[in-house]
Amino acid sequence: MIEIFKTNIPEPELAENVLKALKETLPGARINFDHNDRDKILRVEASEINTDAVISTVRALGFVCILMEDKVCIKSKPSSHETGSFWESSFIDKQTMWGFEPADSTLLAKDFFIREGIKDVLIPGIGYGRNAKVFIDNGIKVTGIEISKTAIDLARAHYGNSMKIYHGSVTDMPFDHHRYGGIFSYGLIYLLDEEERKKLIRDCYDQLQPNGYLFFSVISKNSPNYGAGTQIGKDRFEATKGARIFFYDNESVREEFGEYGLTDFFEIEEPNKTMPGKPSFRFIIIKCRKGS
Repeated sequence: MIEIFKTNIPEPELAENVLKALKETLPGARINFDHNDRDKILRVEASEINTDAVISTVRALGFVCILMEDKVCIKSKPSSHETGSFWESSFIDKQTMWGFEPADSTLLAKDFFIREGIKDVLIPGIGYGRNAKVFIDNGIKVTGIEISKTAIDLARAHYGNSMKIYHGSVTDMPFDHHRYGGIFSYGLIYLLDEEERKKLIRDCYDQLQPNGYLFFSVISKNSPNYGAGTQIGKDRFEATKGARIFFYDNESVREEFGEYGLTDFFEIEEPNKTMPGKPSFRFIIIKCRKGS
C-alpha cells in the first residue's frame, strides 16, 4: 500500500528529523520526500499504514501533513516473497488441495507432446506434481519450478525423485540454461500482472529448443467465475485475498502470445474435479512454436 501526504517541510535538511521519527513510528516502511514538488510530497509505502500516526508524528514536529485522498491506498503489486508466503500457507493448510487427477488441459498437452515427439518438458508452477506425473508415465522427462517449499516436499513424498524441481518464483526465470522441447503451463500465468505475464512468456519462449512448443492453459472471460471479487484492473479480479486472476479472451491471447510463434488457440471446458456438481471452468488452450 502507498499513501501520499502534502507537507510544508521547506528543505531536505529539516526532513531528516521527520524521517527519523516516522521510521520509529512505522518500522519497516519505505518513506521518502519529494522536495521538488510544490506540495513537498511525503510518500509512505508499507503493507499496512497507520495514517493517523503519520499525520500526528509530522504535526508534532511543527509541520503540516495532509493525506492526499485522491492518491491514497494505491496497491503495490505483491513481491515474490509475498506471493511465496501466500502459496506456502495454502499448501501447508490444504496440502494436496487439487487431488491427484490431472486437469483435462494436461491430458491434451500430453497427447500433443507425444504426437510431436517431445521428450523433455519444463513446467513452471508445478505445485506438488499432479499435472506432471502423466508426462513421466508416458516417457517424458519433467523439470519443474515451484515457489512453495511445502509443495516441493509433497511432490517428493508422492512421486519420489522422478522430476527435478527448482525452488523459486517463475518471475526469476531462467533457473537453468537448458533448452526444452516443450513448456507446459496450467493456470499459472493468469495469477501474474501484465509485466510479469509478458516476462514469463518471453522467458519460456527463450528456453525452447528450435521447433519446440509452448502449451499454455489459461482461464477465459467466458468462465462462470469471471467478475467475482474486487476488480483491480482490466479483466483482472481479486476473488480471495492474495489470489489475483486475469481472464483472457481472443484479443488478449493474440496480444500477449502473437509475437511468440502463436499457432493455435481454442476454448475448452475444464471440469471442477475437486468439487463435483459445480460448474465447469472455461479455459483457453494456447500453442506456440519456436522457429528452427
